Amino acid sequence: MYAQGLQDNLNHMKAVVRELYIFSNQLITITSLEANQAMVIDQREKILLERAVVALTNQLKILNDSIPQLVSLIGTATRSVQGLSQVNYQPSIEEKVSVVISDKDKEVFLKNLNSSRLSINKLKQEYGVVQGAVDARRPSMYAKISNSFFRNLSINLVNQGYFSLLNKNLRKINSRFVVSTYVSMILFSIAWVFLLSIVIFSFLLFFDVSLLFPFVSVASDGVFSRALRFFWVILAFPIFTGLGMYFYPHSEAKNLGSKINQELPFVAIHLSAIASSGIEPVKMFEIILKGEDYRYTGIEFKKLLNLINFHGEDIVNALRKISLSTSSSKLRELLNGFAVAISSGGNLLQFLKKHSETLLFDYKLERERYTKISETFMDIYISIAIAAPMIMLMIFVIIGGTGLSGGIFNLGVSALSFLLIFVIVLLNVFFLTFLRIKQPAF
Repeated sequence: MYAQGLQDNLNHMKAVVRELYIFSNQLITITSLEANQAMVIDQREKILLERAVVALTNQLKILNDSIPQLVSLIGTATRSVQGLSQVNYQPSIEEKVSVVISDKDKEVFLKNLNSSRLSINKLKQEYGVVQGAVDARRPSMYAKISNSFFRNLSINLVNQGYFSLLNKNLRKINSRFVVSTYVSMILFSIAWVFLLSIVIFSFLLFFDVSLLFPFVSVASDGVFSRALRFFWVILAFPIFTGLGMYFYPHSEAKNLGSKINQELPFVAIHLSAIASSGIEPVKMFEIILKGEDYRYTGIEFKKLLNLINFHGEDIVNALRKISLSTSSSKLRELLNGFAVAISSGGNLLQFLKKHSETLLFDYKLERERYTKISETFMDIYISIAIAAPMIMLMIFVIIGGTGLSGGIFNLGVSALSFLLIFVIVLLNVFFLTFLRIKQPAF
């Protein structure tokens, strides 16, 4: 009984210390900003933080005072001891807490418990991270299956330092997979694609595949010669699959960085407008998030507020950590400059105004560059996808009128027309894809 009570007390003391660390750091940050008289401080938040810190400190003292008596009673046959009481309470639906304290401290402990829970709940409701800051996602069945086959191998490879760059790219795209799980997925994908390539190779040993009817026919040449011709299939498909999955996070990080860069000029203007009211820095990011206008930059700001509110980081360290993990170089510059302005006591409003002007100028230049690229590709598209096919069709009509059956490349006029239409479709897909990739977010 007393051993379990001691364990419960220690576990709850760890939770109290964790909360005390978070709220005391936030209180220190607010007090320092208030002392500099550079920001308008919400006094209600400061009072709630002070109450929470005092109540948590008193709880910690009471729990600490009960430890010597619990240690002395471990191993005794006594079931109950006068002067000790067990307190059970449920701070949330998912959490149940049980502690053992002295009778004389029971009333004080419950009073501080109620005070701390009330202050903490109000802080989370009014000043916490906006709803939706932590994404809850279902576990991936594909990742689970991959880990069942390759978990040990992938962990060994990661521990040897082979995938440090991949890990950085996964963090930049806010992937829900840790690097060892993603490596397991790569290995599992290579394995089943290898099996699939063996099936395709076996099929090609006995059958020919053509774009013309009949599309599949029995091969006329020997199996050995066809094996030498198509042996590359067994290796090419798995290699391309592995390389594609390995470089996908890097490509996605660049894509995400470009989307953040498109939003950033307007984010900086918004921040500078908020800063002109003299509000404290943490509130500035909370206001940006509540608007839900910046889809991709908002993800980085949610991570920032999680570091501050749930992990107890001060705003300067949180800004620097997010700047290291973001996929946008421009956002990295903005966050680092923000951190320097706060830590050095610089003029935050002036910094944001100048930086927003620079970002807006770069944004306009990028829009002009996109317009020029679109005009150039429009000329190329007219030449290749419209004029050239018309000329080719005229040539095919002339060939058909002369009665030549061989056509070009030993293909008939109908086959050439089909191939021309197929090429035009591919060209249109290529141009649309390219313009879509190059198109700014807004």
